[in-house]
Amino acid sequence: MKKTIVIGFIPDHGFTADWSAMTSGTTNNLNGVWGTFGDDVFAVGDNGTILHYDGTAWSTMTSLTRNNLNSIWGSSATYVFAVGDSGIIIYYDGTDWWSAVVSTTTNQLNCVWGYSDQYAYAVGNNGTLLYYNRTWTSPMPPG
Repeated sequence: MKKTIVIGFIPDHGFTADWSAMTSGTTNNLNGVWGTFGDDVFAVGDNGTILHYDGTAWSTMTSLTRNNLNSIWGSSATYVFAVGDSGIIIYYDGTDWWSAVVSTTTNQLNCVWGYSDQYAYAVGNNGTLLYYNRTWTSPMPPG
């Protein structure tokens, strides 16, 4: 069964408040969504699924992992992180996804969020908290 994605927009930002169901093109569970605008949206999910929406249709992106991806966030269309199981952190530079991001944990990461291309946080199981300031570090012991 193909998964459905629902997209909505905030009415006070020049968009209508209409919601529409879309076919994603994948049968994998989708766990996170993030975008810069209505024509540049990413979704991540199980088995390393990464989808991109260009304003017209969803397409599958090449993923460097088979781990479940649980969350995605970026500061721009060229600075995007996705996190998931086994402490996986991957990075998108606007062209390609890279797995050369060193994670300091093997715990499942459940969410990523930040406020610029230099500062972000990832949280996960067993009290895991990672901080990004050009590299990912663990600012406090888990627990």
